[in-house]
Amino acid sequence: MTRSRTRLVLNWRDADTFISAVHSQERVSGLTHDFYKYPARFSPQFCRAAINVFTAPGDLVVDPFVGGGTTLVESRVNGRLSIGTDISSLASFVSRVKTRVYSAAELAYVEDWFEGLDDWLTVRNKSSLTGRWKEAGYLRNLDTRQTWPIRKLLEVALANIRSISTPKLQDFVRCVLLRTAQGALDGRRKIPSTRQFRARMRANAVKMTLGAREFSSKTRVADRVVSAGRVRRTICLNSRAENLAGYIEARGRPLPRLVVTSPPYPGVHILYHRWQVHGGRETPAPFWVANQLDGSGESFYLMNARSNDLSRYLNGIEAAFTATRRVVADDTVLVQIVAFSQPEEQLPQYLAVMEKCGFQERFLSEHLDSTDGRLWRDVPGRRWHASKMGSLGSSQEVVLLHLPN
Repeated sequence: MTRSRTRLVLNWRDADTFISAVHSQERVSGLTHDFYKYPARFSPQFCRAAINVFTAPGDLVVDPFVGGGTTLVESRVNGRLSIGTDISSLASFVSRVKTRVYSAAELAYVEDWFEGLDDWLTVRNKSSLTGRWKEAGYLRNLDTRQTWPIRKLLEVALANIRSISTPKLQDFVRCVLLRTAQGALDGRRKIPSTRQFRARMRANAVKMTLGAREFSSKTRVADRVVSAGRVRRTICLNSRAENLAGYIEARGRPLPRLVVTSPPYPGVHILYHRWQVHGGRETPAPFWVANQLDGSGESFYLMNARSNDLSRYLNGIEAAFTATRRVVADDTVLVQIVAFSQPEEQLPQYLAVMEKCGFQERFLSEHLDSTDGRLWRDVPGRRWHASKMGSLGSSQEVVLLHLPN
């Protein structure tokens, strides 16, 4: 790979691999990627291609807006070190569960725990865990005739988690509950019955343990190929993006060779921190299931991205990438996926901030099928929704490539 002032010149095979991955419409699956449907997550194919094209085994990959942890998962199984941050405790919880290595005995224990659900998971059983969570509002909008049976089953299951011997496996079980509850409640017109909910929980437990086995097996192979000594190979921090640089500097980590990320989208409404039940009523229940505290509003996670005044959002982007610039090498590649509600107006503002942070935009040397030379992709399932909302801007994402000035 060579670099000119404005071009990233890849060999034809790497360029084709990367461009094809950008346009991939495959469903998110494999390994631990579908442990939880984190909003606006990018595809594993895209992330894997970026890692394999722009880095070598043993390199450090960072993600300042880690979200559902795709960057960390793909880095680990492909023999790269990785560090990610996210201000959401829910995102960092899910990412940590997805990137842990499990033994066969640990996963067998989880399967056995879920095997006998019908014997004890019933709305008739008592639980005493909801008091403080309910008082704090975490169970909001889960008290309707349709939702309360699901809420009660979750209460009983969470109470029984205390019988599991290790926090590591408790977290895994919570993630199974999280995925099952999200599928049952979030955006659903029809809430499943308790019998259906138990069946889905068992099915999710089986599928997720299979994914964890695959991830753990591939990780062990990668770890044997690439030795990292005593360095932790995967780190996920519940912290602001601008704190990532300080963490790397304080611990003497190697310079990142790749930054691959997807920051919040300016002007685009994405609920990172809530489920929507019964026609859009929001509930912070995912934090309750994950045993994570929240208490923050939407603007905290979107950096005020829905406001017509983008100054706060752009200030947040500037803080994150100015700090990132401090700890990257001169030839580190920054790859990010962003969507805009008003691309014509917001994209130039965004690029101006990136240049202010010390990054200059680069373009692939290959001829791209776009008017501006950038990689644009349709977001699966978003075009119809965006047209109903009166804006097609957010139905497309753009892949931006930058190098340090």
